[in-house]
Amino acid sequence: MQTFDTTSEQYTIKKIYWERIFLHLVVTVEEGAMDPERFVLRRFSQSHDKVPREVYNKAMHVVEDPMVEKVVNGTVTMVKRTPNKRVAVNTIKEETSVITEKTEDHIYDCMISIAAANGRSFLNNGNWQIVAILPNGDEHICSLDYKVAEQKDDLSRVFRYNNNHMAYTLTFDFYNSKDGMLSFLMRSHFMIDNEKWGKYHSLAEAMTMKGKMKKLRHRMVCALINAYYHTVRFFTPKKGNRILFMTETKNYLWGNLKAVYDRVNERGLGEDYVISTSARVAVGKHQSIRSWLKTITLIAKQDVIFVDDFVPIFEQFHLDPKTRLVQLWHAGEGFKAVGFCRFGKKGSPFPAGTCHKEYTNVITASKKLIHVFEEVFGIERSAFLPYGMPRLDGFLDENNIEAFKEKFYGEHPDLKGKKVILFAPTYRGTGQKSAYYPYDELDLKQIYEYCGEDKVFLFKMHPFVSRKPKIPEDYRDRIQDISSYPSINDLYYITDLLITDYSSAFFEYALMKRPVLFFTYDRERYELTRGVHRPVKETAPGKVCDSFEEMMKALYEKDFEAEKIDQFVKDNFGDYDGHASDRIIDNIILGKGQTK
Repeated sequence: MQTFDTTSEQYTIKKIYWERIFLHLVVTVEEGAMDPERFVLRRFSQSHDKVPREVYNKAMHVVEDPMVEKVVNGTVTMVKRTPNKRVAVNTIKEETSVITEKTEDHIYDCMISIAAANGRSFLNNGNWQIVAILPNGDEHICSLDYKVAEQKDDLSRVFRYNNNHMAYTLTFDFYNSKDGMLSFLMRSHFMIDNEKWGKYHSLAEAMTMKGKMKKLRHRMVCALINAYYHTVRFFTPKKGNRILFMTETKNYLWGNLKAVYDRVNERGLGEDYVISTSARVAVGKHQSIRSWLKTITLIAKQDVIFVDDFVPIFEQFHLDPKTRLVQLWHAGEGFKAVGFCRFGKKGSPFPAGTCHKEYTNVITASKKLIHVFEEVFGIERSAFLPYGMPRLDGFLDENNIEAFKEKFYGEHPDLKGKKVILFAPTYRGTGQKSAYYPYDELDLKQIYEYCGEDKVFLFKMHPFVSRKPKIPEDYRDRIQDISSYPSINDLYYITDLLITDYSSAFFEYALMKRPVLFFTYDRERYELTRGVHRPVKETAPGKVCDSFEEMMKALYEKDFEAEKIDQFVKDNFGDYDGHASDRIIDNIILGKGQTK
């Protein structure tokens, strides 16, 4: 049996508690819903099957045009979409009954003896869900109450045996159903002691012959990369005068990386130093052998390497101890959890071997942010240098602001004289390949009417989001998509109100001391699933709106809670002087100060 998702909030787990080896799941049935005949535990796995696109769209609540643009020999034509789509579906592999007692009206206590959960056996390794079976044959996966979801880690158990060399783990988790509910998951796994954990990274440990061959091939490639790097390094003595500015997420330098690079050239360091750049889109993309060799050759020759984002190439080898790898990081402080603060969640880094462990130093915008990035990168506090954010150098310079406005309004004369609302949320999904934004959370008609003749609403979507908003032709005089604009920081100069969510976009914008709205329609779910550094509602420097209606009300009433911005700027930019690039150059490149 296969299904997209049958989770129902009519059957919700409201409480989980333990009684030694007896696990109790208390399920509440919503008033008016049919009482279940019984409950079962089901183990499932995900497979990927092709299904008709219209079935997929109905299940995923996607509305799309049946035609799509295609460029043929430079001419744009309209063609039909591919009828089928490969999607993940849940395949049921095993089922076992659950002892159930009706304790009150609409309340059921499902008890599981972990030692006899499946006949006289423990549950097999895998993901389990509890399913309510109704008298009419309908089935509903039980959802999980938000308050219980917050306690999931405290409720999980590890049962050690065999002199601590083995353990049985029963942990609780959830995933987002298509209707915005939390679908309950129980993970049952037998574990063994892993003394080689430090060697297993970059690629998951293989359990099948095909997987073992893939891992062997991966190790051979890594060994060749490592050997090639050290060969080039050996024949390139370190003289302290080679500097590389490198990004693996864009084919051009931008943000902090570009700011330091530009300042290096402005100060004429090119006369005494060999300045190189490497900009390619390599994360999640296939690269040719030639591209790999060129990049590794360049890396092996360097004395100082500046990066601004995730750089997986440094997972393949350890740099020469004389080479400094400095992470400038592209963002300030958002709410979205990244790196090791997501450890244990889907997409989190491995315990060993991640490129984050290779940084010599990390630059932060302020001392306050050291604690945040200490968790993100999983390295010692002394490696962090609070020199400021280079891309904010000259950010408040009136000449820069006026020059940009003149250039921007020359390109967009229709926007001149209008108040600008910039909509810049982060993506949903686990990473670059799955990134998306649910545009149906926005009612463009209401936004259009609000804008009137004196306002414009501009979309600036995250670079990972490939699907752009569909703006009706009749709305484009007030609603536009400028996601392709390279620098969001420059756009702040013409922005009167920023609307974001868990992104770090608000961090730099705060220096303008203009209002920010946080549109967080999925806040509780996002905080539980993706994870955040700190609670959004309590700490956002602006009004937090948990629904579109609430956001529109705030817009009409100009209720932005703007007073929070001043305190945020004071806390995070108290020592801002606009000279971060010079501090980095003086201390790291020229060695005038303490850098370790």
